[in-house]
Amino acid sequence: MRITCVIASTTLALTIAAPITAQDRFETLPGYDRYKLVTDSMNKLVTGGRISRINWNEELPLLEFVRDDVKYQIDIETLVLSEREVETDDGDDGSSTPRRRTRGPGRGRQRTTETSPDKNYIARCVDWNVIIDRADEDDPQRITVTTDGTRKRRFGKASWVYGEELSQNSAMWWSPDSTKLAFYELDETDVKDFYLATKLTEWRTELETEGYPKAGEPNPIAKLWIYDVPSGETTAVQIGDDPEQYVYQVRFSPDGSLLLFNRTNRHQNVLELVAADVETGESRVVVTETQRTWQRNRPYIKFLNDGQRFIWQTEKTGWLQYELRDLNGSLICSLTRGDYPAAEILNVDEESGVVYYMAYSDDHPLNAQLHRVGLDGKGQTRLTREPMNHRVWLSPDRNYFVTTYETAEIPPTSALYSIEGEWLATLGESNASQLDEFGLTAPELFTCKAADGVTDLYGLLYKPSNFDPRQTYPLIIDVYGGPQSQRVRSRFRAANAYCEFGFLIAVIDNRGTGGRGKAFEEAVYLNLGIVDMADQVAGVRFLTQRSYVDAERVGIFGHSYGGYMAALAILKHPDVFDVAVASAPVTDWRNYDTIYTERYMRTPAENPDGYDQGSCLTFADQLTGKLLLMHGMVDDNVHPSNSWQLIDKLQHAGKSFSMMFFPTYAHRIRGPANAIRWEFLYDHLVGNRTSPSSAGESAPAEAD
Repeated sequence: MRITCVIASTTLALTIAAPITAQDRFETLPGYDRYKLVTDSMNKLVTGGRISRINWNEELPLLEFVRDDVKYQIDIETLVLSEREVETDDGDDGSSTPRRRTRGPGRGRQRTTETSPDKNYIARCVDWNVIIDRADEDDPQRITVTTDGTRKRRFGKASWVYGEELSQNSAMWWSPDSTKLAFYELDETDVKDFYLATKLTEWRTELETEGYPKAGEPNPIAKLWIYDVPSGETTAVQIGDDPEQYVYQVRFSPDGSLLLFNRTNRHQNVLELVAADVETGESRVVVTETQRTWQRNRPYIKFLNDGQRFIWQTEKTGWLQYELRDLNGSLICSLTRGDYPAAEILNVDEESGVVYYMAYSDDHPLNAQLHRVGLDGKGQTRLTREPMNHRVWLSPDRNYFVTTYETAEIPPTSALYSIEGEWLATLGESNASQLDEFGLTAPELFTCKAADGVTDLYGLLYKPSNFDPRQTYPLIIDVYGGPQSQRVRSRFRAANAYCEFGFLIAVIDNRGTGGRGKAFEEAVYLNLGIVDMADQVAGVRFLTQRSYVDAERVGIFGHSYGGYMAALAILKHPDVFDVAVASAPVTDWRNYDTIYTERYMRTPAENPDGYDQGSCLTFADQLTGKLLLMHGMVDDNVHPSNSWQLIDKLQHAGKSFSMMFFPTYAHRIRGPANAIRWEFLYDHLVGNRTSPSSAGESAPAEAD
């Protein structure tokens, strides 16, 4: 069925053509059979190099693992490798029972119940108040902790912006001995509400109301309280006097004597780890981190067994590193160092006084390597040697490790090593001959210069099977590009099945993305949509210098921040991009929440030019290519009003465009969206680009 949607404005009406809605058309596109073949075979292509379900049996000693759905074991002493029968997790009825994931609170929400460590109490947030139920059927008790909570002044619950941007999915916390309950008080009195119509496909709609502080607007004000169960007394925690600060990542110290929390100023360039006495509420600063731009809000922290010393993540040198600190506020020593970022901590062996961690210390900055260092900061040693990206599993006794190593262009190999880095046995090797069988070319990890002409950018280029460099192909940029994200990694992926429709597909990590150090990340500060967008353009211009890349057929697509980048690309750079599919885009940063937006842009009053130059609305009158906007109508994160504002600007500028709104979807758009995206890209980059009957083509309609 073809559906025509008329979008009216005071000056112009546009008919949004229906050919785009034919979902079954995706399976009729030329190249679909090859796409399906590659998609169905992806898990079988270049197999053998990756292993899973690694289990160390120290008593025997054996290492067990699964490769290509076959279970193996290797005797670590004799290095004899043998097959084993794969065990299934059987239910009572003898059938295989899949493991179920425990679902947490919804996006931007907090749990409404917290069970004490001794299982005797359940704290609940009910009607914006905190109550405690005794979990005993023979002696049920209910303790009322607060009574005057409201939606605008809530207890035991945080707010949407705290949940979304500070990962605060809890708002009540039990002490280790189950005698004390800490909880939030969040005052949203001055936070403006956002109203979202829901149940759009039913006979009666409903209205969802949420306090949503947009850039530059008043924020929720947080307080912390501690309730003592035995005495029934409540103590206020001294969190500081700055009403603009954010208070989050609340937890008790290992011995329960302190309540720890992070706090940061509104600009988020000064972070403090604060410790409060649980009896008096008096607080003191344990660590302060300061950055010129923004500070990482949730640095990694891991306590040692004494509950006093802890490993702390810092970027004070411009690279992510780790230190050993004390709760008394002192720095004991720097653990990791180097002109490259450390990655995750794998293991802390306190008995031997050694920390094992990953770091991007290879000649290529995308390759992670295994390191160790003493808890005194001495003896830093790289243990892996291949100039490739490593994923590592340590044996429990720290005498051995397994690593899977690979690059974006070289398929993975898995091997067993001694802890000193001596190769012992190969556990799995990839069979790259399958690429030839499918006519596939391994993806290319390329390097190009950023828009500044100096900084190296990395990208991945995927090609269709039976790629012929004598032909020309349209180029599609698969974009996200948001601050501190990272999509270009040194991990092998055999193919991108969507290339089978006749595309080259590239992913480029612009300045601002993560994993490359603070200077690389902060290049976008105050300039979202300016520096990052310029780098995507630089990447396209680099690729279109190749004879097989058609510079007249360049498309781009993305979702959320990627949707913003896609929309901005075709509006701001019509000379570079011909087609764009923008899904759930932030079309103007004044629309988005305080914590995320101000971290990178400060407020609109402080940075008006940055907000204007990074806004899709500013460049709406420059549209010359083909634009498809997609948005979920009940998106409580990037509100549909973002797209409506751009639509209004485009209509008043007399621009033709396409749109597809989804009445039952929130920020994640599922269902037919994927097929619609690729139909649109195919029609305007591979198919007939001028025929008015092409899917998604829209034309001006007569005004009423």
